[in-house]
Parts: sequence; C-alpha cells; structure tokens
Amino acid sequence: MGERIAVGDKLPFFVYDTPYSAQNRFRDLLQRKSPLVLVFMANFGHPITRTFASRYANTYGSLRDGGFALVVRSRADKLSRSIGPNTLPYPLLCDAEGVLYEHLDIPQSSSALMTYSLEGWRILREAKRQGYQATKGQMQQLPLTLILDKDGTVLFCHYGASLTDVPTDCEAMQSLLEELELVPDMPELEDLDYENFPELEDADELDEEFDTFH
Repeated sequence: MGERIAVGDKLPFFVYDTPYSAQNRFRDLLQRKSPLVLVFMANFGHPITRTFASRYANTYGSLRDGGFALVVRSRADKLSRSIGPNTLPYPLLCDAEGVLYEHLDIPQSSSALMTYSLEGWRILREAKRQGYQATKGQMQQLPLTLILDKDGTVLFCHYGASLTDVPTDCEAMQSLLEELELVPDMPELEDLDYENFPELEDADELDEEFDTFH
C-alpha cells in the first residue's frame, strides 16, 4: 500500500488505457488541459459511478477553466464493447488492477453504513429496482478528488468519506477552481483601456444623461 497524497506532492507520470485507446501518456493529458480535475471512483458498473459519470458528461460544458478525467476500477477491454471514443466528452481512465488506487492509498470499506450517504442509498435503491444486485460483503471503493497542474503537482486533494463524496457535477468543479483562484485573471474595470472599448464610454454618457433626469 502506498501513502496518501497531499497538496504540494507530485503525481508520477504513468501510462493508462481507456476503452477506446491503449498506452496513453498521462503527461500528455495534463499538457492538453490544466488544471486537471481527476476523480477516482469505483468500477464503471457501480450505480453510483455510472450516475456521476452521466452527470459529468451532461454538465461538461460548465467546466470552462480546466480539464477533467474520471478514473475507474474497470477493464478497458470490457468497457470497449459499450463505450466508444465519442461516448463521453472526457477521458475515462481504466485501472482494473487498482495500481493507482493502492499507490495513492485510496481506502476501501466493507461497511455499507460507513460508505453510503443518503444520496448513495437513493441511487442504489433505484438501481435495485432496475435489476442491479450488489455482491454481499463486497468491498466498497471510496473516491478521491485531485486537482493537478500541468506538471502533476497536487493543487487540491480530497479523500471521500462516502461513495458520493465527490464534486456533484462539472459546474461544481468550475466553482471549486474559482474558489481556489485557479482560473485566468480577469482585468479590473479601472484597468480597461476605454479607447479600445468605445461602447463603455457611451455607457458612461448614458449614465450621466440618466442622472440628469432623476
């Protein structure tokens, strides 16, 4: 078992498989879009993982200032039967053997009471209605959320206390980036060059005319 990673640590570069491509370099993924939100969850067949994977896909456009990738404990070759390169708008990293999970010391638990939140119970209850059957006594893989810069340095780290203790959707990821001030700086109003923005001058004139009538 490895050690828990923390802010300031560096995630080692590695090679990963997706359902639609093999031997991808993690370094390249970081370079394409950073900061990168990296969420580790259980296998892709787990109802909670599937629920959040769908949420992330549906709200992916809300993540304007960073990238996102989901890591699952599933075999890429099995997922390739149903997940093609255009199925999800973000990369799906497969780590069936749990190499990364062990390296980062992401815990598992056999206690359903400890790992299921109220939302988790709701998702699981609905999945059972649709025919899902959980293996009795199965170890539950808890999640981990990281934000990394282009060099793999950890800017944010959160080990989930329950299976749903991850960002709700990509809008929540964007809000987190903003709270951590990991988004591009916006110019202050007083720093704007009015000569390049004549419409702002017109707006000021309109404000002055409006004031004269009130």
